[in-house]
Amino acid sequence: MADPTIQTFCCHNRIRSPPAIKLMAEFDTDGYIVVCLVSSVFGIAGAIYQIWIRHEDGPSHHAVRRRRGGELTLSSQNLGRQIIVWLAVADLCASFGVFLRAALWKYINDVLPPDSDVDDTTNVIFCAVSSAWIQYFYMCTWLWTLCYAINVRRQLSGARYALRTYHYYVWSIAAVLTGIGLTVLYVPDADCHNVHDMATAYMRILPNYVMTYGPMIAVMIVNPVLYCQASREVDRQLVARFSQMSNTERDLMAKFKLKFSLINLVFYVCWLPNLVNGIVLWTMWYSLPYTMVITVWYIMAIMNPLQAFLNTLVYQKWNCRWRLWRHASTDTSRDTRRRNRSSLVFSEGTPLLQAKAGSPFASSLQLHQPSVDLIPTPTRSINSCSLV
Repeated sequence: MADPTIQTFCCHNRIRSPPAIKLMAEFDTDGYIVVCLVSSVFGIAGAIYQIWIRHEDGPSHHAVRRRRGGELTLSSQNLGRQIIVWLAVADLCASFGVFLRAALWKYINDVLPPDSDVDDTTNVIFCAVSSAWIQYFYMCTWLWTLCYAINVRRQLSGARYALRTYHYYVWSIAAVLTGIGLTVLYVPDADCHNVHDMATAYMRILPNYVMTYGPMIAVMIVNPVLYCQASREVDRQLVARFSQMSNTERDLMAKFKLKFSLINLVFYVCWLPNLVNGIVLWTMWYSLPYTMVITVWYIMAIMNPLQAFLNTLVYQKWNCRWRLWRHASTDTSRDTRRRNRSSLVFSEGTPLLQAKAGSPFASSLQLHQPSVDLIPTPTRSINSCSLV
């Protein structure tokens, strides 16, 4: 799991408070380690599926680069897909870090710095590096989750960033925040347990909590706002395009809102326990409810790595098929009927959030209409919704 409390366990343990001793004793148990191993395996499997196994259906031109204004850019659909892939890459690295750390705790004794007055530099370095690895890549997953919401919102507004812009922000911001927090914690002597008053604790330990929980809280606040704005924009564009709000448009709108809600729900379920843990530790340190803290730790050990697995469920493409029905007509020829049948069902890979090339209304939803006029006017029904 990604939690600043674990990083304090990597310090030299020459002087430890009683709460820290009891927490570290539970942290290094076989039960907790097995939970971390199992959940990280599920996380690795989910990330691998997103990166290498999941396939996209639909026209091939959506998955290629197109030149606009002399610059190679990704299509709208593929840009969203690439953000999901890089989110899975960060999840894969973080879950692998959790698995490796738990495996070493299981099969190698004294991985955590021992309770001794003698400095054990090797254990401190390994514990600190592995914790920093996990924290860095989980912070990247938070930022990629935010980038996906930003991309959806900007795409509906007819604007978007290039993929390399997201790369610059995600990897650099995560590196800066992780570096600042851990530098204050470990430099110069990795003796963060030697805290005699609250002022010292605030100066030595609190910055790492702020650097860790800051991006997490930002995503929890900003993402629902962005998805709410995106839902209103989809509603506006549907009404503007069809000049009505029939059951078809309501069904489509409900599917968008459901997907946005599930994305937010998964993020809250996976990371809200970490926030609760931090609040409890800082507000009740001298009278800790140990049973509650340990329970929250086990929930964190389960849910943090499972983020990659759950993301495979909420970030998958929800395909949209438009079925057009007409009443029987006696004056249609065989060729006309054949053309009508070929126009009835459109590709499931047709993206709903795709700007029309060359159109001044680049942000309008590209909901394809039949190329052959049918008499009487067909009714429409939606089976599912496509949003990468």
